[in-house]
Amino acid sequence: MHVYLLDDGRQPEFRDFCENIGIGYVVRPDNKHAKAGNINSALKRMTSPLVAIFDCDHVPTRSFLQVTAGWFLKDRKLGMLQTPHHFYSPDPFERNLGSYRTVPNEGELFYRLLQDGNDLWNATFFCGSCAVLRRSALDEIGGIAVETVTEDAHTSLRMQMRGWNTAYINRPQAAGLATESLSAHVGQRIRWARGMIQILRTDNPLFARGLKLAQRLCYFNAMVHFLYALPRLIFLTAPLVYMLFGLRNIPGLWITIAAYAIPHLVLSTLTNSRLQGKYRYSFWNEIYETVLAPYILGPTLLALANPKLGKFNVTAKGGVVKNRYFDKTIARPYGVMLLFNYLGLAVAPWRFFVLNADHKGAVLMNVFWIIFNCVIIGTANSVAVEAQQRRGSVRLNRSMIVSIRTLNGAAISGISSDLSLGGGAISLEQATTLEQGA
Repeated sequence: MHVYLLDDGRQPEFRDFCENIGIGYVVRPDNKHAKAGNINSALKRMTSPLVAIFDCDHVPTRSFLQVTAGWFLKDRKLGMLQTPHHFYSPDPFERNLGSYRTVPNEGELFYRLLQDGNDLWNATFFCGSCAVLRRSALDEIGGIAVETVTEDAHTSLRMQMRGWNTAYINRPQAAGLATESLSAHVGQRIRWARGMIQILRTDNPLFARGLKLAQRLCYFNAMVHFLYALPRLIFLTAPLVYMLFGLRNIPGLWITIAAYAIPHLVLSTLTNSRLQGKYRYSFWNEIYETVLAPYILGPTLLALANPKLGKFNVTAKGGVVKNRYFDKTIARPYGVMLLFNYLGLAVAPWRFFVLNADHKGAVLMNVFWIIFNCVIIGTANSVAVEAQQRRGSVRLNRSMIVSIRTLNGAAISGISSDLSLGGGAISLEQATTLEQGA
């Protein structure tokens, strides 16, 4: 087994670190094609038949290769095997809204449910980390795909177009850091959205050779999913067309519209809850999409028009937030939408009693719609209130038996309260005095 650190930053301290712990250190003269180019450049120096890839914040368990490598012996056509991305730190939604460990995070639906479904149809995507790839499959497709900013999914798609299988093991075998701020989270999702639309334009799975029907549908669904920004924003602003401008947003009697729309909304919500309730709560799905919709609309439409637009951006991890603050910049779209919805509510009494007194039912229906939108947008706006994060290393609440051995050889037993890469809190069984730095 050979371990290499691929350093596109070419930092001397990383080189020294690799020398000290006895692993390989690989650099290249340029940064062409970002992460994909970095991996492809390193692969030229390596001959191992299997390649495991980890982002630098992911820490694999000791059982990672035991769980994954054997499947490449069982299935000689297996080109890639993916394991979940598990995060041991709260994402911006969990930290800023205080929902950590009580509400499934944004990635749960994909890694706990959808990837399993993709695996059923032999359509598992490569997610860029926590995966093992067969070298011969990579060589056959020319290495990691470099044409889009989601090189991972594009790579697995090209493997499957050549007849290679992919697989998913729904058992976390590595843990990493979630995005530290809402702005970093949005930036990461913009890249994902743009990249998937780029793949749709360059290697549309509906027309790609070598894929089965189910594989085409799985990949196509993943790509067009990121076009949700347009209908989401229409839903959040549609009642304002009537309330502010007096125009009909949906032609028809309000009672017939309600009779059609309400059962549909209730049934679709119940169906989603039944299918994915453990991994994505219906209310939080509205929040996740609302937060991202204003930002991914432009990049996805531009990628549809010209798939070559856009560049790869690295997601910052491990930051410190010294003081709680409201990120006005990232929250600007939510503030604008809230303002217009509040204006719609302010105009409602005038419409109800004067302007549209003969259509009071229509006014009330739009008022309820606006109130619902205000709750959703208001919650999305709250995510922009960045909670304080004073520690550079995430602390995990772990109670474990520990033993401290002092310089004179004495052992002191205790129980840990929390642990991190940078330290921990320990309750000792007996009173003792330890000097600074001991």
